[in-house]
Amino acid sequence: MRFGIYGFSRTLITLLLGLVASHALAADRGKLMIVGGALRSDNATVYREFIASIPAAFPDVAIVPAASGRPAHYAEAFRQDMRLYGFAGQVHVLPVAVKDDPETPEDESRWRRGAYDRALVEQMERVGGVWFVGGDQTRITNTLLDADGSDTPLLAAIRRQLERGAIVGGTSAGAAIMSGTMIAAGDSLSALTQPPAARYTGMQSQESGQLLLATGLGFMPTGIVDQHFDRKSRLGRLVRALAPPLPEGERRGFGIDEDTAILVDRNSGEMQVLGRGNLILLDARRANFAKQKSHFGVDGIRLSVLSNGDSYNWKTGALRAAGGATVGNEAFAYQPQQGAGIALPNQRLDQLLGFSLLDNSDSRELRRYAFNETGRGVRFRFVQTDESRGFWRYGSGTKDQYSIGEVRLSVEPVTVQIKP
Repeated sequence: MRFGIYGFSRTLITLLLGLVASHALAADRGKLMIVGGALRSDNATVYREFIASIPAAFPDVAIVPAASGRPAHYAEAFRQDMRLYGFAGQVHVLPVAVKDDPETPEDESRWRRGAYDRALVEQMERVGGVWFVGGDQTRITNTLLDADGSDTPLLAAIRRQLERGAIVGGTSAGAAIMSGTMIAAGDSLSALTQPPAARYTGMQSQESGQLLLATGLGFMPTGIVDQHFDRKSRLGRLVRALAPPLPEGERRGFGIDEDTAILVDRNSGEMQVLGRGNLILLDARRANFAKQKSHFGVDGIRLSVLSNGDSYNWKTGALRAAGGATVGNEAFAYQPQQGAGIALPNQRLDQLLGFSLLDNSDSRELRRYAFNETGRGVRFRFVQTDESRGFWRYGSGTKDQYSIGEVRLSVEPVTVQIKP
């Protein structure tokens, strides 16, 4: 029985995965709270950690509503959530937006040049917490970056506060802008079977369309951040985003599930997972990408899945996960089905790689397919290697909670024949 094998062990397991960066990262003060979208008001851990990270010397919070089509509404929602969890300081809604909020008498679309307001910039001296609401991430970069890619005065002020020890957070679009290379649009299957897009065609392309990379704000010192990772099945698009011409040293991806956050210490390199979902780590720095441009393929990506309370350090490569080791103590022994579709069990990555692979003594490889009705698609191959590790513990109540380290991932082009 599960209890007899593992009990309620909370032993901290440390895996040194050898993920040392190819160049030393400069020490940066300040923290990041990067949320994968759909942050619930009852996610107390995320709100309380954000509030606790605000330095006493800079007690105010500033909300940047630029991404939203309802900037006043979502700024006010975050303000109320901060009050719900006991924040008593000043909360400023920065007048930076491109869309009018129909619920207010003011025309917020006139806030397009707010990032150049000198009084607003001076106000940032007291701000120890900055929050970016969700929406369209290109609205954030369009308002906070100049046409030549340089910082507007407001963005420069936000960077100064971050370097002084402030925390910068954001959800959904507010997560996408955290990395220097930003995913602006695209769905997974299109990203893997079509060439990248050359221009942005609107927010609808975030749900369906070719991959588009753009310049982010670069608060995260390394890698690429993606969000809504579980619900929108974004593994494929993050894999494609890590391909050349992205420099080899930057080919790490951080996919964050909804209602889930990573608290990032830019100085130490530590990132802790908070919330109900997972952080998906992709390390493609030593992966082999297909040379031909007509069909995308890659082998040798190292994939890890971290759950609530786990942590990863991008500077040292240390991955820490609580729970009992599954490899050598597998709870299951069955041949998993290979294939595609909603009729197969364990659709989430933590479930798939936990139940069906690393906690299953009869399984060393899983294959999953994705294709459209023309038959063009890809095969995802997940392989347990000698370096792979799995950890299990109870989450809330009797919820199985898996953490996974170092599964080998390959993505291969396939053609599928569909017959009615």
